[in-house]
Amino acid sequence: MCLASALSGVIALTVAGCSPELRTLAAVYVDEQGTAHALLRSCDDGRVRGPGLRGTAARATEAGAEATEEEPAEQGTASEGTRREEPWIGWDTRGVRAAADFPLFAPPAEWAAEVRGPQTLRPGYSYELDFADPDDSYAYRASVTFDAGQLAALPVGEVLTDRGAMTREAFEDVAREAC
Repeated sequence: MCLASALSGVIALTVAGCSPELRTLAAVYVDEQGTAHALLRSCDDGRVRGPGLRGTAARATEAGAEATEEEPAEQGTASEGTRREEPWIGWDTRGVRAAADFPLFAPPAEWAAEVRGPQTLRPGYSYELDFADPDDSYAYRASVTFDAGQLAALPVGEVLTDRGAMTREAFEDVAREAC
């Protein structure tokens, strides 16, 4: 009994230690011309791993209801071939990249991003902009989830983060403190 309790405690600590810490290092905003932008900050000499933007269609709330008509038709499969991956639009990269400020649907060309679907904000979609720490240590990750309505309602001069809306200056301070 004591051995079982000790083992379950070790397993719980191991599992808890594997989850990277979520840090406020990603934000989105709309500039004066109405263009959505991504802001990525880093704790590691300005580098981030695998930044990406994934938009998924909102699902109907009734059990058994169909997905919205705007949902892309393509379906991917997981590597095991047993789980179906939800269709998505946006872009995805692999490897280490420089943290940057860029138009949300135009990641830097040198990132060689895989692009899927229309590269514009779409009503009825939920988006997640995220990245991980560059050293593959799983120490931290950054993420911000939003939709077109949230960005449209964002006051001029503010950015949207995992902590909500704040000024760009406040975001830069929070990002520095997160490291």
